Amino acid sequence: MALLLTAVSGAGLVTNKDCVLYRVGRSASNPDTVYVTEGWTTKEAHAANFASPRSQALVAELAPLVTGEAQYQDEVPVGGKLNAGVVS
Repeated sequence: MALLLTAVSGAGLVTNKDCVLYRVGRSASNPDTVYVTEGWTTKEAHAANFASPRSQALVAELAPLVTGEAQYQDEVPVGGKLNAGVVS
């Protein structure tokens, strides 16, 4: 989890203006299961950010811990609540 949270600190990978949501959560029933939810201004902004050498290095470091397939959705928010800032 700590490695995932480095993305939001300092000059982390998701601190740019195109990342509008980056949430790391843990399963209540299985503490070994971690969820990451991201929201980007555009699909292209997401692709550009994660094509960088820094992003590729982080992905390579996380790869041994990942199981299953990523699920991509083209969701457009219509309401709700998001508190600004970093939660640790």
